[in-house]
Amino acid sequence: MMQNLIIYLAVGSLVGYLLSKLNKHIGPIVLFALSIYSMFVLWNFPTDTMEGLFGFEDVLRFSAMSKYFSILSLIVFASFAFFNISWISKAKNPHAFNALSIITLLGTLGVFFSSNLIALYIFWEIAVLGSLFIVPMGKEESKKATIWYIVISSIGTYMFLYGVFMLYSRYGTFDIFEIAQNLPNESIGFKWAVLVLLLGAGIAKSGVFPLHTWLRNVHGNAPDTFSAVLSGQLVKMGSYILALVLTVFPVSVMFSEFYNGVNILSYVLIWLGNISILIGTLMAIKQNDMKMLIAYSTVANGGYILIGLATLDKVGYAGGLFHIINHALAATMIFLSFAAVVYRTGTTKIDELGGLIHRMPITFVTYLVGIISLAGIPPTSGFISKWMVFQSLVSRGMFVTEMFVFVGSIGSFLYVFRPLAGVFLGQLKSKHKDVKEAPIFMTIPMIILVGLTVLWGIFPQQVLIWITDIQKEFGMEPFEFEGTKLMTSMGYWDTWTVFVMFAVGFIIAAIIYILMPKGKKIPLEDQYTSGEFLHNYDLYHYASKFYAFFEREYEGHPSFEELYLSFVNVLKAIGKGIDYLARRTASAYLFWAAIVLALILWVRW
Repeated sequence: MMQNLIIYLAVGSLVGYLLSKLNKHIGPIVLFALSIYSMFVLWNFPTDTMEGLFGFEDVLRFSAMSKYFSILSLIVFASFAFFNISWISKAKNPHAFNALSIITLLGTLGVFFSSNLIALYIFWEIAVLGSLFIVPMGKEESKKATIWYIVISSIGTYMFLYGVFMLYSRYGTFDIFEIAQNLPNESIGFKWAVLVLLLGAGIAKSGVFPLHTWLRNVHGNAPDTFSAVLSGQLVKMGSYILALVLTVFPVSVMFSEFYNGVNILSYVLIWLGNISILIGTLMAIKQNDMKMLIAYSTVANGGYILIGLATLDKVGYAGGLFHIINHALAATMIFLSFAAVVYRTGTTKIDELGGLIHRMPITFVTYLVGIISLAGIPPTSGFISKWMVFQSLVSRGMFVTEMFVFVGSIGSFLYVFRPLAGVFLGQLKSKHKDVKEAPIFMTIPMIILVGLTVLWGIFPQQVLIWITDIQKEFGMEPFEFEGTKLMTSMGYWDTWTVFVMFAVGFIIAAIIYILMPKGKKIPLEDQYTSGEFLHNYDLYHYASKFYAFFEREYEGHPSFEELYLSFVNVLKAIGKGIDYLARRTASAYLFWAAIVLALILWVRW
């Protein structure tokens, strides 16, 4: 069945392309139908099922982890596709956009199905190439963003491929589960080299420090709806590699303990997560472009995921997996709400917007629930995963990491409030007075995602069943829960009780609001300052320099983008020097012959 799904998606990309030539709105319908059908097939498909692929035996394996990530990806793609039924009229080259979107889904599902590392690499490249050709269809700056995407993706890809060939040269197989049985017996140097290379691919794709620099440019400049796929799904392909490598290989016993039961490799990964949280949070606070703001938020949340997974205990690891699905839902909701705003207003700049809460109430609610989940506030599902990671860190006495996680959570309140205040609250711009809510095909998937976020925040059992199945499959102690009661060594959390408390508080607040006298609504022009009446209220917008008082504290910060660009400039200078020498010598042929001869003599020596 896995091979059949891959074939259906391959054929579907061609069908979607041809039908989009007739009517561009049909392409998203094809993607939506394929996503729903795939979800229907995989929902009850038995795990630990092996299949061949195009004549190669046992290349595909449907594990509990495959199921978890596949269902998540299909939810994101189905929402993206349904939203695009209306939005596709804004797309450049809609027929190519539709076909490439299906190809991207094909590649990502292939990654989750593959137990053979070469097959995984091939599907990885299919997903990357599909998305790579979509990114330039966005803003004018998207072509430059594509270069960042190519370079960082290539770094991760070559690290992964080199690690795979090191393993094949030693064991003569590409099957990751066979390799995992032998790797613990290798020398410590070989284990470090292989795992760093494989994990490097996951770090690059998930946008974790120090390979995070592509996220801001790519997410910010890609087509508006595709940013939801980049953040909500494609980044999670990197999280899958991290989770897979850390669990298939017995990392906890392969490396010596370093701190309170945490091995040295995991401790290094946890610190990369710490730095990612700090960088993502501080840089998100500074952004005036709402898409770039959430792109940096993805860097921070990638840090949370990495910290949870790297703890490798039943609470922290489960929290990391839970945060993968929570962030995917929240990021998809937020980017789709932004796409709806851009669809109606034509801008992503926060200081060019304001007051849309009354014009686009469903879009506002979608964004509001999304940021509540990102900030980790009950009763959304985002609280549960952060609570689990907190519990794991405190139980291990990792208070420095706990501080980073806490600062990141507080910082998330700051950066998510900026679009809230600048886009939806405040004064409506005069040019947007006739703006309407997004079309119904856009609002339906947003409402469904809101429902899932709240549902899994109150009744998280389904997600926890998937997670504990993964833990059992890899021989880990499963996370403990009974109904809505989540249990750790430090206590428990009852999601239903908390929801009831929030509901009662909300009802009381609503009653007070209804009974209390209302203030009189006065237009902004109906006032004066310094003896002069205000005639242009668009000048009085406070979204620009929103956190200037705080940003000044780190405005001279070092930039990894600038560091990488300096390397590029050095390489350019070397290239220009070689070009100059080659062109100015009496014979370019003699010059290069001398260079080649020198290299040959050096190698032989």
